[in-house]
Amino acid sequence: MIRNMNKIAYLAKFLIYAISDPKKGKEAFKTKYQSMQHSLTNLHDYGSKHQNLEEIIDTLFPNPAITIQDAITNTKKLQDHIADFFNNLKSDKYPSKKKPYPTEYSIDDKSGLFLYLLCKLTKPEQIVETGVAYGLSSVYVLQALEENKKGFLHSIDGVFSPWQTKEMIGSAIPSNLKNRWNFHFGSSTKNLNNVLSSMSSVDIFLHDSLHTYKNMTFEFETAWPFITENGFLISDDIGDNNAFYDFATKVKKSPFILPQKENSFLGLLHKVQPIL
Repeated sequence: MIRNMNKIAYLAKFLIYAISDPKKGKEAFKTKYQSMQHSLTNLHDYGSKHQNLEEIIDTLFPNPAITIQDAITNTKKLQDHIADFFNNLKSDKYPSKKKPYPTEYSIDDKSGLFLYLLCKLTKPEQIVETGVAYGLSSVYVLQALEENKKGFLHSIDGVFSPWQTKEMIGSAIPSNLKNRWNFHFGSSTKNLNNVLSSMSSVDIFLHDSLHTYKNMTFEFETAWPFITENGFLISDDIGDNNAFYDFATKVKKSPFILPQKENSFLGLLHKVQPIL
């Protein structure tokens, strides 16, 4: 009964939002409709093909200059900051202006450590990510860039629900890490090509925005030509549909699959990976 009431309240907020601002309401409903659609084929099973964090790092970097234990130690203060941030949200209800995103949507610790390690080991100049929410993936990347003393993170995100606000996007990012952060407000559909075109190439592209087959395919196909020959394409939540699997097959790259919490997977394509 409570769950049904929550759904009714959720839909009621959308209806009020649509009536008060028809243009934004139409976009919000369009986004939610897309998010309910999946690939028409059976979902690809990543469960038997994933690798743990150690295996992926060892394969990509046989003699890494920094270990996973080093990464855990280096990000301890950052992890404490993240824990404090979410503790402060515990008393707030989702969805609301103070808690616009479900906390379980945030990237988990293993993926955060992977992003930190990848940036420390490759020392990228340009990184582009779509989807920020509270900014959990962003903070791990920005921590590495700050330590590297080089590189910039270009993030794209917008407001797609009545309880979301521009101010809450990236709200978990500490102020001391924002020097290397360039935020672009709006959807990836409108902004991604312009952001990518403003630079000659990108070293890492990270998808974590709307996880629909259409949007993911659009982002992968748009970003891939800009990724350097030794660069990486990363996608969160690849198990929701077959967009990542189909794209990896199309470009003939063998993906790395990192398991996350609750049957979720992070996918990684290295542009120099051998042909399948």
